[in-house]
Amino acid sequence: RGHARILCVATAPQGSLSELLSKPPQTVKIEETILPLYQGTESSLEYAVRPTYWPGIDIVAASPIVFDAEFALPVRQMNESSFQFWNVLDQGLDTLRDKYDVIIIDTPPSLSYSTINSLMASDGLVIPVPPNALDFASSSQFWRLFLDFAEPMKVNHGVDKHFNFINVLMTKVDNQEAMSGEVRRWIMSAYGDSVLPIEIPKTTIASTASSEFGTAYDIVDSMSGSKTWKRAHDAYERMIDLIEDQIVGIWAYYAKEAK
Repeated sequence: RGHARILCVATAPQGSLSELLSKPPQTVKIEETILPLYQGTESSLEYAVRPTYWPGIDIVAASPIVFDAEFALPVRQMNESSFQFWNVLDQGLDTLRDKYDVIIIDTPPSLSYSTINSLMASDGLVIPVPPNALDFASSSQFWRLFLDFAEPMKVNHGVDKHFNFINVLMTKVDNQEAMSGEVRRWIMSAYGDSVLPIEIPKTTIASTASSEFGTAYDIVDSMSGSKTWKRAHDAYERMIDLIEDQIVGIWAYYAKEAK
């Protein structure tokens, strides 16, 4: 939205983000992924950046091969005395930060070596949580595991990670489901002010777009005039507005500090 350059970094082996941005995982080569960076054959992620069909949006793609990062990083940690496995992606993005307005990192839905790298390289988080009991329990477990990792890292290595914002976004919300309201209250109680004041509804539009490896923004004209499409589209737009306001606010803060 008015930003000239966006970089998307896909770190999930299933390659969903790559698929949505015209890079089907089955066509992605190893040199287009994060894996050479994690293996140590590259020190900057610039080698992997490719354009997408969206003007101004570039991508570091993913395919099942990036799962090898879960072996490469611990092996390097054992073999290299000064190696910090949690900082590889952060350092690999250093030469790219001034080239893009925003860098978006898509992670696997689990606390892996790759996810830890993504968290440590990020300034802010957007955490989608559908209001059902299993997804809420899964998100709670994720943060317990991350705290189990972060606390000894702070004690033993002086690593004290700070995020400029943490957003919990309720997605696939179906107000007709009996349990949805109750789980929504659990989420609000657990995450408090971090919960965004917008919900992404569960719609046939999103399901149809997903089945065709697209998004609501790729929907053909014949569907884009429907009330269902507008409800989904308006929710996405409002979410983008909220997150963009946070990003611009952070830019303003750091600009003021620099002066």
